[in-house]
Amino acid sequence: AFALWGFGGAFGSRQENKPLGKVFDRQISDLEFKDALSAVTTSAIMRFGDKFPEVQKYLNLESQAWQQLVLLEEAKRRGIKVSDKEVIDLIESLPYFQYKGSFDNKTYTQTLRYVFQLQPRAFEEQTRKNLLLNKLYKQVTDNLKIEDKEVEQAYAKENQEISVYYIASLLADFTKTIKLKERELKDYFEKNKEMFKKETVIPEFNSIKQKVKDAFVNAEAMKKAEQKINQCLQELKTRKFKDAAKKCGLKVKETPAFKLGANIEGVGPSDAFWEAAKSLKPEQTSQIIKLPTGFYIIKVKSILPRDEKKYQKEKPELNLRLLNQKKDETFDKFVTELSKKAR
Repeated sequence: AFALWGFGGAFGSRQENKPLGKVFDRQISDLEFKDALSAVTTSAIMRFGDKFPEVQKYLNLESQAWQQLVLLEEAKRRGIKVSDKEVIDLIESLPYFQYKGSFDNKTYTQTLRYVFQLQPRAFEEQTRKNLLLNKLYKQVTDNLKIEDKEVEQAYAKENQEISVYYIASLLADFTKTIKLKERELKDYFEKNKEMFKKETVIPEFNSIKQKVKDAFVNAEAMKKAEQKINQCLQELKTRKFKDAAKKCGLKVKETPAFKLGANIEGVGPSDAFWEAAKSLKPEQTSQIIKLPTGFYIIKVKSILPRDEKKYQKEKPELNLRLLNQKKDETFDKFVTELSKKAR
């Protein structure tokens, strides 16, 4: 059932074999590039199935084809080989070509013809190249490990709940105190015209007056809110948390227990609070935290202890997920550097 063969470029016409570009100073023919483009298209069809026509425009298959050519050249330079048996074993294991639980030659040839629009020998060569790339990936990433500390940190980010006290200097509290003068508004527009540019055109002041007003008020409120929180930060050097807030005319509020990524009512996304809280010691206050809503200083109320039984149960799966993520990131970096050298 298998027509294993060498690289397809050997059968191309002179026109098809004309140089299209270079990879590590080796000329790439038009046909060789088309083979690579066909291979990445086949992989995309297998991955996305019926949704392939929908997502095709987002995939940049041509770029993937050049990337594959670079990686295959690197695999060749490293002497990586794939046997015919490895190709056959992989194809026979693919669910696309199975009937009643086992490989079926009729299903194989019909699927290639009507789904992938490929001859068996072309698909088998694509499979060989994919196996070469898998072996290259394995070579690059095989020595990577995840330390226990990395697992603990990742588990905490996904599961640990924290609550904090916070002092807030909010933009909304200052916007209503700002009184506008027409001259100030026009001066602000003149100094910040680039902010209001639409494509390459700067609109007339009168046509976007409300937009300029909103931007001006926001900028002035930001200055006032920042001045107030800086005053509070100075007071915290000699006063307790609540006393410093009171001295500055601000209030102390507290959050319920929250995880990283949750939304805190009246504050918004919790990430900045969570990350700051994790680095604080008991009774220690944070530096100023800037968020779209204003400026904050926090103090830890409680950090709930880790559920050790749950952690030990989930640790192996989390370790594997982190390792795979690390491998992908390492290989992505390897591909980026290799692509630069290949130009």
